[in-house]
Amino acid sequence: MFAIHNQILHFDSSHIYFDGHLPLLKRPVRLGRLQSCLRDLIKIQTKHPKGLALSNSHYVSSSPLTSSQLFDSSHSLPSSLHGLPAPPFLVPAVLDELSQTKYASITEVVPGEADTFCAKATKDEGGMILTSDSDMLVYDIGDKNAVVFFTGLEIYEDPDTTRVSSVLKANVYPTAQIAKRLEVPSLLLLAYHCQSDPTLSLSQARRMLQPVQDASLWQCFKEAYAIKDLDGISSAQSIGIGQRSFLDPRLSELILQLSAAPGNGAINIYLPFLIDDPSRASAWYVSSFIRQIIYDLIAARAATIQASLPLPTIVEFSRRGLRTVPSIVSPLPSSDPIAEQKYICDIHTLSFRLRDAKARFRTISTMFQYRIFALRESYRWYIINSKNPPSRKSIAPTMTGHVGSLVQWEDIHLDAQVCSVLYALRMVKQCLGYITVEKLGREGILELQDTLEDLPPLSWLLPSSVELRKFADEEKIEVPQIVSYVMLFEEAEDHSEDSSDIEAIGKAAC
Repeated sequence: MFAIHNQILHFDSSHIYFDGHLPLLKRPVRLGRLQSCLRDLIKIQTKHPKGLALSNSHYVSSSPLTSSQLFDSSHSLPSSLHGLPAPPFLVPAVLDELSQTKYASITEVVPGEADTFCAKATKDEGGMILTSDSDMLVYDIGDKNAVVFFTGLEIYEDPDTTRVSSVLKANVYPTAQIAKRLEVPSLLLLAYHCQSDPTLSLSQARRMLQPVQDASLWQCFKEAYAIKDLDGISSAQSIGIGQRSFLDPRLSELILQLSAAPGNGAINIYLPFLIDDPSRASAWYVSSFIRQIIYDLIAARAATIQASLPLPTIVEFSRRGLRTVPSIVSPLPSSDPIAEQKYICDIHTLSFRLRDAKARFRTISTMFQYRIFALRESYRWYIINSKNPPSRKSIAPTMTGHVGSLVQWEDIHLDAQVCSVLYALRMVKQCLGYITVEKLGREGILELQDTLEDLPPLSWLLPSSVELRKFADEEKIEVPQIVSYVMLFEEAEDHSEDSSDIEAIGKAAC
């Protein structure tokens, strides 16, 4: 949305960078953020045990936000949503949208933290960094350059016309000038003392700008904010893709870890924090079957590069109960005939289920076809695991967006499960594009790639309730037919994930 307003306001951008890999030293910070999100979600559920009230909010209004409202901090959330964690798929959705705009040529998922790439580009080319990360204030970006935060942006509209005025107001932070006014050589040493002792005031930290006592810690801190030589480095070159990368940041991180140390140690993936019901099993469980295929594909790719290396160990970090914990996922060894058959069968099974949903609902848009598939996968997970499945009452709003003024936690949880399935499908599609499937010689992979060819961008797959309601009304979605399909499926297919009889699975699903 900001990119659209950029075009209207003639606000020019030269680079748009996204994190494609974070160093291991960031692990405590990442786990801390996930656990903090979980604490916030638990607080909200405790405060609103019956659900989240959305009345008197633009979130259920039919009117879209205006240009000025986009950056208007006074445009408040309903009270029930205060403290809610950020939308889990905001970054990949923005990436999908940018890939369809004039900004595609300057957008990149980089093989590291985006901060360094932003700082170097600004120092070399001049300009301002638009960010939400206060760490950018610490980098040496040059004497005439500055940092601007999204929270400080305001767009002014002409009250007499519908035209958006070309006025963008922002709080600008010229870091070199700030350091000069504070009478410090740079903000880096100031930041080091503030981080070392968070109780220090700014004036106290200024008085401590003498050589630090622990030189090793200071050196590590400096290196973290050093602008390295990044010439010629891109995520595309780093992971072997011959074009600019729009890989999902988590998939990029998986591949980069594998490239950096194939066969050594664990490969970590931090699943986005889903806004689900924390009193239930994590919504990520329903897409475990699909994510297993992703890891098997990556392992198969690794085997084609160096067959002698051991299989990588995948470690997923996500919610389990009321904690964020690691879970080990073991990719199937392609050298094992039984595992090979299971791997092939899983791919055929996923293709079959996708094609079945598309065939039965061929008259509606692909967005709804994939959402129906995701709903059915979620419902199947409940049946297979002998849990009480979602009610008919919960399934309907997940398809139509008619949520009412109170969204119950059952509905929130089912929506999160649908999101987890759709996000996993997006990663499968991107993974198939990365691994060059023709070289793998795997049965069914090309078929699966063809089946996922029409998967819409994430921003279309996961519309807001307002947008979903609009689309459902326009397409005259037949809810009873969809609910019946989601809730009733053949017994033979129910057991297609049972690995006790690989031969039987192959006959049933393939």
